[in-house]
Amino acid sequence: MISKVLSNKIYYATFTLAIFVIAIHVSYVDYLNPAVVGYDFSFFIQRFFIVIGDASVPTFFVISGYLLFSKFTLKGYPKMLLNKVFSLTIPYFFWSILAFLIMQIIYPLILGGTINLTFKSAIINILMSEDCKHLWFVRTLLVFFICSPLLYFIFKYLKKWSIVIPIVLFFVNLLYRPEYSGILYWIPLFFVGSYLAYFNVSFTSKIQSKVVSISVLLAFIFLALVFTINHTEYEDNSYYFYRFASPLLAWVSLDLLSPLFKKEKVREIFKSSAFIFFSHLFVVTAFKQLFQLWISVDSNYHCALLFFLVLIFASILDISIAYLLKRSAKPVYKLCGGR
Repeated sequence: MISKVLSNKIYYATFTLAIFVIAIHVSYVDYLNPAVVGYDFSFFIQRFFIVIGDASVPTFFVISGYLLFSKFTLKGYPKMLLNKVFSLTIPYFFWSILAFLIMQIIYPLILGGTINLTFKSAIINILMSEDCKHLWFVRTLLVFFICSPLLYFIFKYLKKWSIVIPIVLFFVNLLYRPEYSGILYWIPLFFVGSYLAYFNVSFTSKIQSKVVSISVLLAFIFLALVFTINHTEYEDNSYYFYRFASPLLAWVSLDLLSPLFKKEKVREIFKSSAFIFFSHLFVVTAFKQLFQLWISVDSNYHCALLFFLVLIFASILDISIAYLLKRSAKPVYKLCGGR
């Protein structure tokens, strides 16, 4: 069983990581692309927030593996998969279909274009969430959940020696570097999270030191600055090591947020991370287009202003929608990813 302290931290950690994901997708916009606007400072902002936000996906995989194996049993496996249909598969198709309708049908009709679709292309588009790219994470996670009995037997028969497997896979991936959004890339981290839960390795320290958390946070920021200033490529070995170490950096740094969780209303907001993850891309896109109507992209100052306005307003609106839906329309909230 997960302790209350750990359960609380997972809530505010995943919430913060969901905001990191928003920052990443705000960074991937035209007005921060130096090839488009030619401003070095805009490129610095883009890279810095992407590097910081890059800790989110690795940490999500570690936490997901931990949560699964903290209560995994072979007997409960069918029920677990059924639960995932409601918590992941339904919102996956909800957002994938919505994105498909907007991008492939509504936009062409509004802009006077033509709709070139076949039944096969439409089905593939929805199944692979081609117009809602960030949902690749959900597909990968579902594969791990389906294959979880395999991990269970590995832990059962190899016992603690099974930790050798993710280490070997890490270095194999280092050499052959599979696709970022692919299953092979993330097996080591999901495996580690599952391993920690199966063998009951504590995810939290009994002695929480603010000095340690602040020191790790400063190291986290320092690494992000180094990678940004040096224009380190995402495929470089140093960045690969950073990406897989980032869950530890993020996890220790986030101890600084623990006092906030003592407030009931704040705690409820922290529980909206799944909804934020599923919906944020739509909100980010809307605010990007809205603010670009008022602010021209003609200087570093305007680029920076646009970035922070989109990030702040998109985050606030997404959190507010999640809070209101959870309070007044819970079935809709669950449909959109509230579980």
